[in-house]
Amino acid sequence: LADADGMLLHAQGDETFVQRAARVSLRPGACWGETTRGTNAIGTALLERAPVVVHGGEHFLDAFGSLTCSAAPILDSTGRTLGVVDISSDQSTRHPHTLALVRSAARMIEDRVFLAHHAVHWRVHLHPRLEGLGTVGEGLLALTEDGWIVGANAAACSWLGLGPGEVGACTVLGVFGLGADELL
Repeated sequence: LADADGMLLHAQGDETFVQRAARVSLRPGACWGETTRGTNAIGTALLERAPVVVHGGEHFLDAFGSLTCSAAPILDSTGRTLGVVDISSDQSTRHPHTLALVRSAARMIEDRVFLAHHAVHWRVHLHPRLEGLGTVGEGLLALTEDGWIVGANAAACSWLGLGPGEVGACTVLGVFGLGADELL
């Protein structure tokens, strides 16, 4: 787990790998921003604001060529980057589902942060299919009593066509054509 600047805050895993990773500074306290370490999953995910895999020789520095890393940024309900989740391992143990796992982990963290931050707001859960409500794939909106949209996760933004900067600057009436009371 790294912060928005790529500073590693926490690491856990197999003790043998954790010790090897610490030798190449993959440990708490080390900065993995792209300007510091070149192309790497943590720094690139932060820079691109998107999930990414960096495998073996794709790392800028040769010292990291033995690693395979998948990372996904963690965003708040206004789209601001909070940090990044990374899963790194020996490149020989590369697994094609690791990127999906790290994306799900980041989304679960985002949803928990969303629910805690918007505890005082009305919250609307969205999904095109009923069985998708309550899952990691649902959209989340936070509304004020007078109908302003003050928070939205990435799924809600995508489904509703909300672009960067629109959260906090639009109303339920403008997005849905309904007043807050009608929507609820």
